[in-house]
Amino acid sequence: MTRNDLILIAVLLIFSLIPLAFSFDSDKKFALIKIDGVIIREVDLTGEKTFVIESGGRKNIVEIKSGAVSVIAADCPDKICIRRGAIKNIGETIACVPHKLLIEIAGD
Repeated sequence: MTRNDLILIAVLLIFSLIPLAFSFDSDKKFALIKIDGVIIREVDLTGEKTFVIESGGRKNIVEIKSGAVSVIAADCPDKICIRRGAIKNIGETIACVPHKLLIEIAGD
């Protein structure tokens, strides 16, 4: 190996690490709440709040707490949306298929 090879390896290594320096999580996160693919509500994940999502006589109770969102109660038969637990990272989702409900974390 020559000196130029070492310089080339060092430069390539530095360039390969640049994306890591800029891959930080967005400070502004929010939950998109969709029913049947239509956004019905956009909720900021700061603070603590609980609200009801109703559609077609179906009900889900959603909780925002500690920067995360979860479904804490639902009248669907399988309760998979409740068992999913809290989500807080961009791209994570909670789905309640019988209610056609989708909650997705998004950010700026």
